[in-house]
Amino acid sequence: MFKLSSVRARLISYYLLSVALLVGVSVYALIQMLALDRLTESLDRRWIVGTRVLGEMADLLSETRLAETRLALAMDQQTTDKAVADADGFLTSLGYQRAAYGLLHKTEEEQRLLATFDSAWDNWVAQHRAWLALPPDQRLATSPAFQSGAEALYQSADDAIDALGDVNAAGAAAAGARADHIVDTSGTIFGIVVFFALLLASWVTWIIHSSISQPLASITKALSELAAGNRGIVIPQVGRHDEIGSMAAAFEVFRNNAVKLEESQALAEALARYDTLTGLANRRVLAEELEKALSRVDRGEAPFAVLLIDLDRFKPVNDIHGHSAGDLVLGEITARLRAVVRKHDTLARIGGDEFAIICDLADEGRDSTSMPIALAERIIAAVAAPVAIGTRMVEVGASIGIALCPADGVNAEALLRAADIAMYRAKQAGRGRFRFYEESMDTELKAKAAMEADVQRGLAASEIEPHYQALIELSGGRLLGFEILARWRHPEKGLVAPDLFIPVIERLGLMTEFTLTMLRRACLDAKEWPADLKLSLNVSPHELTDVLFPVRLLAVLAEKDFKPSRLEIEITENALVADLATAKTILQALQNAGIKIALDDFGTGYSSLYHLRELKLDKIKIDRSFIKSMKDNAESTKIVNGILGLAKSLALPATAEGIDDADILLRLSDAGCEIGQGNYFGKPMPATDASKIARQPRGKGKLRVVA
Repeated sequence: MFKLSSVRARLISYYLLSVALLVGVSVYALIQMLALDRLTESLDRRWIVGTRVLGEMADLLSETRLAETRLALAMDQQTTDKAVADADGFLTSLGYQRAAYGLLHKTEEEQRLLATFDSAWDNWVAQHRAWLALPPDQRLATSPAFQSGAEALYQSADDAIDALGDVNAAGAAAAGARADHIVDTSGTIFGIVVFFALLLASWVTWIIHSSISQPLASITKALSELAAGNRGIVIPQVGRHDEIGSMAAAFEVFRNNAVKLEESQALAEALARYDTLTGLANRRVLAEELEKALSRVDRGEAPFAVLLIDLDRFKPVNDIHGHSAGDLVLGEITARLRAVVRKHDTLARIGGDEFAIICDLADEGRDSTSMPIALAERIIAAVAAPVAIGTRMVEVGASIGIALCPADGVNAEALLRAADIAMYRAKQAGRGRFRFYEESMDTELKAKAAMEADVQRGLAASEIEPHYQALIELSGGRLLGFEILARWRHPEKGLVAPDLFIPVIERLGLMTEFTLTMLRRACLDAKEWPADLKLSLNVSPHELTDVLFPVRLLAVLAEKDFKPSRLEIEITENALVADLATAKTILQALQNAGIKIALDDFGTGYSSLYHLRELKLDKIKIDRSFIKSMKDNAESTKIVNGILGLAKSLALPATAEGIDDADILLRLSDAGCEIGQGNYFGKPMPATDASKIARQPRGKGKLRVVA
């Protein structure tokens, strides 16, 4: 047997082979069947069809003749038209029947008789058409002659049809005799054919079962097991090279894809539950484990602690060394945390540089703090060790907040919040520390939040306003200008000190807007002052990292028509530490516009001399702590004198702030200090009082502006 690659081709081959086996046995039966078929065809065409057609032709001849008779007798137009239409219709139908009979097989005798009919019928039709074409009066006049000729032609055609019927009947009788003979032997032939047909059907059925049905059943069974979850099932019939093999191969691909899909789903589930960088559990898993731990506490089982870890000094690693270095550090810190955390505790990464631990306290007895303390100390020590980034070493630290359950909370949200508050307190304490949550921390945090809301309200209501403290020329007592100092006139608390609300404004990110608002109001207040009086404005460290700050500040001056030469900017060394290059660019832009730059709190920074060298400053201000301690501390006096000597050598004017009595004033004057500021000359005052002083006549010897 030929090897076929198609189930359909295989089935065809089975049937063809069966037919080939039956050919020799059924030759006689086939011959007889062909004879019977030809006889049946002859009977159908020559007897059944021929008899029917000839009968129709005879009837149509009679109907046509009757229609012509009615036409000849017609007395009105309506009857005439109907008779004409009937005659034409019968003639047309007769033509169709004649054409149908002409398609049948005919003997020579039949062809001769049919020619006789055609001759008579054609003459009749021609005479009929000519007679109908005559006008009515002529048609009536020639009707007898036409009827006589038509009757003869009709009779001739009718005789020809009758003769054809007799010939057709004789042929039908002969065909019937032959059919009787074939029918007599067809029973035996039919029995033989049926026997071999049944044998063939059985053989084909067996072939189909063994090569098609059984393989399909095995594939179906395998699919059922695959649907039940058995991914290891082997799909049968994969090696076949036909449609069944193709189907099996498709199911095999489906099985492989199902396996890959389940693996992908498992991976997706892992990605949804675990941090991709560190492999630690994520916030979702932490929440689930917290709920499990809380349910155990509800059942009276072991308490637990939540440790929240935030890395110290991690942001500079990303900023300076890049995020790839940051990822490397996180990976190393994760390895260290895994090493110090017990296996049955939960370690999770919940943010960029934040980690959380659920610490089981089942074996701690009454002392529920010893295990968290020991764990926190191990973590701080492990994280503090330097991390190698290539040839460089970086150091980070860890601040840890600890919350205990059930003491500090009985739900996940409360515990995480308590640990976060404690962690924030640990950072405030100096970083690299741990703190347990205390209720007072929450109280302070709420107070802080309330203070932030109150400051925002005060800013919106313009309750924080500029006050002014005089700047005095010590050599002659002349008023040089005022330093702008913010004061908050609270509707309930009265006057609030700036050291309480300025840090809040900075924390809220509103410092630049606030500074420019104070400057805008001060420019309005000083608009009517003498043109030589200056304003001194403090700027925050954040503003010296914003390259657009000079643009914003100069826009305010232009808006209020206040000359830049009347403004002096005071900066602290803290503002220069973060980004000295940017600060230099900003200060240079301000100086180019005519604004003076003073270094405030001089002497308290660790790099004051470095900044004097790097920056082209216009003035230095000696920190008030040195001025206030001059009476009781000789070292402070030496430091002040040294600063004044340095300022003179650099040709920089020096301002002493914090002058509160005449003795300090005298010492500073003797040491050559040019400018003074302090309560001795007057406390910070609102704009109305400052305006009164600004308008007073100025002259030598007037040292105090407010009695």
